[in-house]
Amino acid sequence: MRIVTALSVLLALQLGGALLLATRHDPLASAKFDTPLVPATVMQGTDDLIIESKPAKPVGGAATGAADATAGSAVPDVARVEILKKDGKWILPGQFDAPADAQRVSALLERLGALKRGLPVATSDASLRRFKVTDSDFERRVELKAGGSILDTLYVGTSTGLRKSDARTGADHAIYAVDLPAYELPTDPGSWLSADLLRDDAEGLAELDVGASPTDRVQLRKQKDAGGQSTAWTDPALSGNVHVDNAHAQALVTQLSQLHVDKILGVEARPEWQQDRPALVLELKDDKSRSVDWSLSKPLSGDYYVLKSSAHPWFFSVSASQGKAVIDAAGRDQLVASGKPAAKPAGKS
Repeated sequence: MRIVTALSVLLALQLGGALLLATRHDPLASAKFDTPLVPATVMQGTDDLIIESKPAKPVGGAATGAADATAGSAVPDVARVEILKKDGKWILPGQFDAPADAQRVSALLERLGALKRGLPVATSDASLRRFKVTDSDFERRVELKAGGSILDTLYVGTSTGLRKSDARTGADHAIYAVDLPAYELPTDPGSWLSADLLRDDAEGLAELDVGASPTDRVQLRKQKDAGGQSTAWTDPALSGNVHVDNAHAQALVTQLSQLHVDKILGVEARPEWQQDRPALVLELKDDKSRSVDWSLSKPLSGDYYVLKSSAHPWFFSVSASQGKAVIDAAGRDQLVASGKPAAKPAGKS
């Protein structure tokens, strides 16, 4: 009788073990090899991206204000940029709805959609923390949304080599090595602003008035030959041996066309920006007589310049190095020279 009882207990344990194995959740059960990490339906429906990054932990302690967070909750001390599709165009809500670089956004969506699941790197909770792909600790977190609802979340963690990172989605417990380095997901707004914001203002310049007062004003006019080809910059107000230094004038025009905006400061002027005391005033006119005014000022504090264009509602922040370079290049002593103009090289126009 004792033997029968012992065998019955043993059988019950075996059946229980078999049942446990049969019902235990396998974190890789739903993940198929070489399938998209983010479903195509998610990528096609996304109209809002939020990219976040966590600050590095200081030596000997946790990041200031950092705390564990549950899934889907906000994480303290994160850098964050949102890119939203509105009326068919990508904008930056946190930058006063300034236009985003549509080409770069499209490239990012294509890149995310092309990520594939390879062989899993790890699946344990300890691994999620070690590879920095948890809800509260990550290199990058990308929320993909539609109509205000989260479709999926991508966590990008530690680097596994050149142009690779460990990553997982909110629907995955497994970690995969993917072809997406964290630095290609910047969270500074300037990286996502449209590059054409100021480029359009300086495109195809035919006239450029530099300076506001008569003593420092230079009126640059693009001179053309009989065939309508641009040849040099001139100033109709100059006479005698005084002439425009064409190389410096062209260098200034090039600098204006390449000016990069770091961020949007707002849509209303502030006294500390000193826009009423500009360091440089420009009037830009293209060959269709479209005129745009620029005002560049140095704030009372801060290592940047404030630029206002009459073609846009925003006040732009540009780096101190760029602002100073433009101001220096626009000086009358740079644009105007005395003596006989340098001979134009043969074959050059």
